[in-house]
Amino acid sequence: MGKVDPDDPRPPYQQLADELRSAIGGGEYSPGERLPRQAEIADEYRVSVGTVKSALKVLREEGLIVSRQGEGSWVHSRPIERESSPAGDAEAGGSGDADLHRVLSGVLDRLTAIENRLAEISGK
Repeated sequence: MGKVDPDDPRPPYQQLADELRSAIGGGEYSPGERLPRQAEIADEYRVSVGTVKSALKVLREEGLIVSRQGEGSWVHSRPIERESSPAGDAEAGGSGDADLHRVLSGVLDRLTAIENRLAEISGK
């Protein structure tokens, strides 16, 4: 894993959430596996525990992790089903738009991070 980039326009908690999301998606953390303690993550990325808490909140809202007060956070053991019909979303109260916005925002953030990394590698 890496460090939070102070020159990145995204807030540190979003950078950290993106890093952890990538680690989960890349298999570094398996379904049901416990994530490192918040203090360990903070030390590794050189951020505050508050930043870690904010990043973990993003991942909880996306359904990627579950947390228990005083026990830690784990990669969700079952993938959250995000694909449903538009009619199903409407019947469920229209929450599909908020979910879609959150997912697309995460994709945009990851794409920006990739573009930034490619620019660094190519020497800008």
